[in-house]
Amino acid sequence: MRRICFDTGSNYFHNTLHGFLNGPSDARWYFEDKTFSFYAATTFDSSSRRFRDFTDYQKLFAYLLKADEIITFNGRTCDLIVLENLVGTEAMKSLWQKPHHDLRGWQGYHSLKSAVSKFMPKAAASFDQVESDRFAELRSSLGSEFVAGHLANTYRDAKFTFALFRRYLASGDSEQTFHDA
Repeated sequence: MRRICFDTGSNYFHNTLHGFLNGPSDARWYFEDKTFSFYAATTFDSSSRRFRDFTDYQKLFAYLLKADEIITFNGRTCDLIVLENLVGTEAMKSLWQKPHHDLRGWQGYHSLKSAVSKFMPKAAASFDQVESDRFAELRSSLGSEFVAGHLANTYRDAKFTFALFRRYLASGDSEQTFHDA
């Protein structure tokens, strides 16, 4: 089974959000008149055990279509909504129908850093350092601090989201697995 965990970097959160988005339909409604800029994304593929960086949303979308399952933290109201806005509703239907484990809200945690602190306290100590190390590695090779910063952030979030997903699977919970349309 090919599980792909991912996180995107975009200007999605530059739009002021008031309140809580319950799911994809709330996010679509709230952001229906907004446009998004995609900056970067990082995926982790469970079958190859490899991370992959993207700066082209169309290549990211094509890659995600190869997944059997999708794993995110806040993907139902953020990452997938950004992609839907960019590739279109029709194109996204096949991605929305894949089993999707969105860990935002699992056990009441709405912040990835808080969830990592609770479920992986030893790993939590390196949360910020993982991003800093990745930024230092990318900054020199990419030549763009802007892109390197987004890739470092999405790398950290994909890495810790997948680790959290393993805890989720071990717990036997299933309330954060969705099949959206």
